[in-house]
Amino acid sequence: MAVTAISLTRVSHNQQTIALQESVRGNTLSMFLEQNRLASGNRLNAPSEDPVTAFRAMQLSEILESQDQILRNISHADSILSATDTAIGEINSLLTDAHNIALTMINGTTSSEERQAEAQLILGIINELVSVGNRSYRDIQLFGGQRTQTVPFTQRYGVAEYRGDLGSLTTRVDVNQSSAFNLTGAELFGALSGGVRGWADLNPALEDDTRLADVNGAAGRGIQLGTIRVSLSLPATSFLVDLTRADTAGDVIDLINNAAEQAGLTVGPGGVFNASFNAGLSGYQIDVGAGTVTVSDLGEGVTARDLGIRASGASIVGADLNTKVTGMTRVSALFGGAGAALGSIRIQNGALSADVDLSGATTVQEILNTINTAGVEVIARINGSANGIEVLNPVSGSRMTIGELGGNTAEVLGIRSLHAGTLLGDLNQGKGVPTLQGRSDLAIQAKNGTRFEVILGGCRTIGDVLGRINAAAATAGVAVTADLADVGNGIRITDSTGGAGELVISRVNMSYAINALGLDKRTTGNAIIGDDVNGQVPNSVFTALQDLYDGLMHDDTTKIGDAASRLEGFMRSASRLQGQVGARSKAMGTRLQFTEDAVVSTRAMLSQVKDLDYTEAITKFQQAQMALQANLMTGSRLMQISLLNYL
Repeated sequence: MAVTAISLTRVSHNQQTIALQESVRGNTLSMFLEQNRLASGNRLNAPSEDPVTAFRAMQLSEILESQDQILRNISHADSILSATDTAIGEINSLLTDAHNIALTMINGTTSSEERQAEAQLILGIINELVSVGNRSYRDIQLFGGQRTQTVPFTQRYGVAEYRGDLGSLTTRVDVNQSSAFNLTGAELFGALSGGVRGWADLNPALEDDTRLADVNGAAGRGIQLGTIRVSLSLPATSFLVDLTRADTAGDVIDLINNAAEQAGLTVGPGGVFNASFNAGLSGYQIDVGAGTVTVSDLGEGVTARDLGIRASGASIVGADLNTKVTGMTRVSALFGGAGAALGSIRIQNGALSADVDLSGATTVQEILNTINTAGVEVIARINGSANGIEVLNPVSGSRMTIGELGGNTAEVLGIRSLHAGTLLGDLNQGKGVPTLQGRSDLAIQAKNGTRFEVILGGCRTIGDVLGRINAAAATAGVAVTADLADVGNGIRITDSTGGAGELVISRVNMSYAINALGLDKRTTGNAIIGDDVNGQVPNSVFTALQDLYDGLMHDDTTKIGDAASRLEGFMRSASRLQGQVGARSKAMGTRLQFTEDAVVSTRAMLSQVKDLDYTEAITKFQQAQMALQANLMTGSRLMQISLLNYL
């Protein structure tokens, strides 16, 4: 490093001092910078020293930070999966024990006392399974879904009640990739397998504020926004409409009509051009005053197709866009804008019962909230198809029914547990209704003494059964009608004959249809109201174990055998899920190794860019130190005052 020269010409003392100071300051700074490099171990002390190198170092540091976070994510997910694998192993062991008890106790030579003793072991297994279901790892509930801080299983109202959700826990395992790493209690235990699945399509109307994200589109693939072309034959004109900025269904209409106005057309009902919602409020409609209108996509675009208006004619009536049901959907918009006059429904879940008034609900979310807070431990939500609502029963071993309270609200919302469309094969927890072919299954004797028989063979639904009974009564000329109860639920047989006797329903030809339909009842007033035989009970591990317990306590070998069969199915399911968890864990391990190798490579590249070459740095420091010393020595001699300073 060179020493800054000091001019020997005649200069003032002040100029010599300033020049010396600048020289010393520059050499001191050089030595200071080299000293900092040696102390920090970094090649650069500030980005301004080498902006290109500094930018590269910052990029590599960000990549390394992201990779370190991904390593932590993968390690955490793998730990959760390992804990889950262990828990499933324990569950399988407990189910195997229960299954072995069932197989042993189904033997006809086993005494009642032995079965009752084994029943106590089943209660212990249930409690152990609840404990495993509430297993946590690092304060995270393994089987609660996204409710990681709340125990997923309680035993307040039934054998076990699931309070978790169906959400997946995901983590970032690569820059643009996430992976799930949990199982929910619903998946593993079948805890949410019972419920009314929302059989009515609520069919919301397409409105101005309906978000396009909440529309399935004419092709069922959502709406891909782009530019469309609209062409008219009279007047002969064509214009483009950019819909990329549209957010709601009303935006689409406004943008099309605005583009038509800019093209010089008179817009509005009865005008040259008008875009609006169609009469059914299910899609769009484009009308022209004369001639024809054609709507097409540009290039490979699909916007007109998705909006259901890619067509040509004197008028274009768009296809049904299948608007989704959301929490914000207004009750007044349901059923194509016809709305629904809601009243009260009755929900029973085991020992819990509530009459739920929905008349004040203005949105779907308010309906759900009212049901969920009714105190009957059910879960109301929008169904997976986003076209209706469903009510799930999370309480294993508890039977949930939903009926009316003098109106038709449950029917309208599609959440009545027993309705005309209910399949007979689904009744009685899937056991169905045994009927005879070509022979009568039951007989009804009216209060006036008239008796008629009913053949139920070939019936598929509850509606078919009601139709057969009413047809048989009409043929017999007796004023007896069959419908569904308007309070609660179940088949109602009403006698309007005015007779003094008793309305009686009896079995015929040893058919058990009367029992399976819940009609083995006595008359109340002038009607017989049957049971709701489509009560929803979760087909869960806990329900199977409860049935096994009941079978053991009551010497019911049929129930014991049925429970054993169901437990075997849950054992297979648990083994399959354990295999899935193992596969996920293996994949996490492979990705962990891959990411660790990537971290090593990134650290090496960052070291090459950022780290200091100490040999080079020490040499430069010594050079700077020697230059400073030489600078000081030279300056001290040159700054001596002589006669020349005064001449």
